[in-house]
Amino acid sequence: MNSNYIYYAWKKITVSGLRLALTPHDRKSLLFINRMSIINVLTMIVFSVSAPLFDLSHVLYLTVPFMFAFGLPPYLNHIGQLKFCRGYFAVIPLFFLIGVCIHNSSELGDKYLLLTSATLPLILFKNKRTIYLMFGINMLSFFLITLYQNLFDPLVQLPVTAQWIYSTCSVATVFMVIFFIVHHFRSDSEEYEEELEEKNKEISQKNTEIIDSITYAKRLQEAILPPEEEIYNSVPDSFILYKPKDIVAGDFYFAEHKDDYFFVAAADCTGHGVPGAMVSLVCSNALNKAVSELELKKPGEILDKVTEMVVDTFKKGHTDIKDGMDISLCVINTKTREVAWAGANNPLWYINNDNELKEITANKQPVGKSEKYTSFTTHVLNLAKGTLVYLFTDGYADQFGGPKGKKFKYKQLADLILRNKNLSMTEQRDVLDNTFTDWKGNIEQVDDVCIIGIKL
Repeated sequence: MNSNYIYYAWKKITVSGLRLALTPHDRKSLLFINRMSIINVLTMIVFSVSAPLFDLSHVLYLTVPFMFAFGLPPYLNHIGQLKFCRGYFAVIPLFFLIGVCIHNSSELGDKYLLLTSATLPLILFKNKRTIYLMFGINMLSFFLITLYQNLFDPLVQLPVTAQWIYSTCSVATVFMVIFFIVHHFRSDSEEYEEELEEKNKEISQKNTEIIDSITYAKRLQEAILPPEEEIYNSVPDSFILYKPKDIVAGDFYFAEHKDDYFFVAAADCTGHGVPGAMVSLVCSNALNKAVSELELKKPGEILDKVTEMVVDTFKKGHTDIKDGMDISLCVINTKTREVAWAGANNPLWYINNDNELKEITANKQPVGKSEKYTSFTTHVLNLAKGTLVYLFTDGYADQFGGPKGKKFKYKQLADLILRNKNLSMTEQRDVLDNTFTDWKGNIEQVDDVCIIGIKL
């Protein structure tokens, strides 16, 4: 029963004021102060009781007051004086040791106990200036006490037997303080490692769940993308270079064969990753509806209708969303080879029979909400058989890399396409892919990449 009472008292005093400590550091320093206060008081009691047995009654005038001084911190914490208590507990051992050193001779080595008090600021404070200041005060006190003991005689000369007992107690005190300080840091470190391990497990689990969700979203996105074979069946000499930056992408390609018309597009929705993929679902669905259900044939009219549907979709909520897409949309009449095209920010390139690369400029507005919207322009092109047509997004040209870590840019992309115009479409794709990989090197891919090449 007595042991239970002692344990209860120890726990009660140890957690005094803990409910008022708001941060982990405050809680740890409070527990350390309360525990050390109990140990110091118990040490003082033992020494005060045993002092008369060794003819040391004259030191009670020093130990008894400090016994009460060392017992005060748990009460200060209990009444909420946590900040004051930290400062108080940092200086009270210093005052006690200064008094002991003035009282005793240098042979007892009391001044070296200051080494233990100098470590207290490391535990009690987070502010570096405060730690350096307290450490400096302890260092200064050590040198001043050394000077004092060299110049003046001790107030009391202890008997030889008492000196041995006193020295033994001092050494035991040093070991005890060092033990508790090391134990404090070790338990703090172990607690941190356990907490870090738990956080890592939690993060790993969340990451796995997120990756699984995004991977499933990729399957959904792939389901809305037309099979590459659909393009190859409609236009055998063609290629698609599609390189998402993340698992899912904001870029997508569109292909639809309806009657004598083949619709093909390279689209770049706002953002990349999950946000871009969500916008791409809205835009792809609107594109499908305009072509398959509304049976629009002119690319300009298609983009006008898609813009209307995208804006209507995003304005249903209370948030003002300006997301949309840039797109290069081509409609090819498979019988007459007439090509109609319209674009939102992204142009059309083609190489004519004179081996010149020509560009058709797009409307400088996105498919989506814009400040000054104008209807998209349909460009009708009568291109000769064998003409090479390229639709693309901005991801390839915007990729950083090369020897100087700069953007690839459209000029270099145009030169690359011109140099390899005589290769088969499959070989052109491989050249573009390998060049992109070599240019990027170890630099992260900055955006989704989509390039479609068609030979009429």
